[in-house]
Amino acid sequence: MLVKCPSCGGKIRLSTGQFNLKDARVRYLCQECEQIVMIDLIKDVIPTSSAADSAAETAHEYRILVADDTDSFLRVVEDLLTKEGFIVVTAKDGMDALKKVNEQRPDAIVLDLFMPNMTGFEVLKTLKTSTGYKHLRNIPVLVTSGVYKAAEVQMIHDLGASGFISKEAVPELLAYRLKKLLFHSSQSEVSA
Repeated sequence: MLVKCPSCGGKIRLSTGQFNLKDARVRYLCQECEQIVMIDLIKDVIPTSSAADSAAETAHEYRILVADDTDSFLRVVEDLLTKEGFIVVTAKDGMDALKKVNEQRPDAIVLDLFMPNMTGFEVLKTLKTSTGYKHLRNIPVLVTSGVYKAAEVQMIHDLGASGFISKEAVPELLAYRLKKLLFHSSQSEVSA
């Protein structure tokens, strides 16, 4: 479904998994003006008739691997991302994360920095530099932590992370940041 942003007028493509069809209005973070807007699914629809638009209705569901050693955080993130239409796979430590990356081939990874058995730093380094994971290097990795220093944030960027988000900001920003990462990732695949 193609709709226009009521704030900037930009075009927004919504898949049916992003909202409940019973709701006439949905909250959405516009990629263009970066404002949270209320979209009226009747008034703001842009009429189209092309086959490309009907194909968009069956948009790809993105698989997200969330690696964190805190059960409550995993539950919160899983609920949040599932409501946003993502398929969520969880891992409780770094070793489990690497195993599930190989098995599940996620579209993106949300990775905690401090986990047992293998830290997020080690997981990220392995994914981005190990020849055994060469085929998985392009998976965007969004690192998260509740305790961090500026030097650690710089280190994760140097290791190849796509971004960092504080755990405090996860409820408000995680889905938006993942959608933005996945959009940019898909655009670079198209141009490659």
